[in-house]
Amino acid sequence: MLLISQSQRRDSGFSAFLTRIVRHMNLHYWQDVAMLPQDILQRRCAHCIEVARANGFTYERSIAVFTANMFRINPKFYEQPAIAQLLADRNRDETERLVGLVREIKPRAWDEAERMVDAEAYWLEVDAKTADPRGEE
Repeated sequence: MLLISQSQRRDSGFSAFLTRIVRHMNLHYWQDVAMLPQDILQRRCAHCIEVARANGFTYERSIAVFTANMFRINPKFYEQPAIAQLLADRNRDETERLVGLVREIKPRAWDEAERMVDAEAYWLEVDAKTADPRGEE
């Protein structure tokens, strides 16, 4: 009998989930990711999934939207005060918080979110942290 551990199930599920998020980004946000090698895109998406989960998102759709915002707006968009306040409101389910991003956050807040950090420097740091420790890309 073959026994699969809980961590093996989780890891295999994550791999399939990550593949769907990468596919989503390639299909719907190609203008933002087309210049990235697929291995780098995959590692950046894995990072985005971790950040989305740390912000209370669990649904695939929610994580896909959060990931797209990290690529399109700014990798730290979620730290803009109005956005951070909305995302921290755990009295609202994640779907309500996603809708709130569109309906409640003012354009000025999105403009601020766009400038939260130097996106290129942020992604280069993520790339360095997530690169294969053996030096293989």
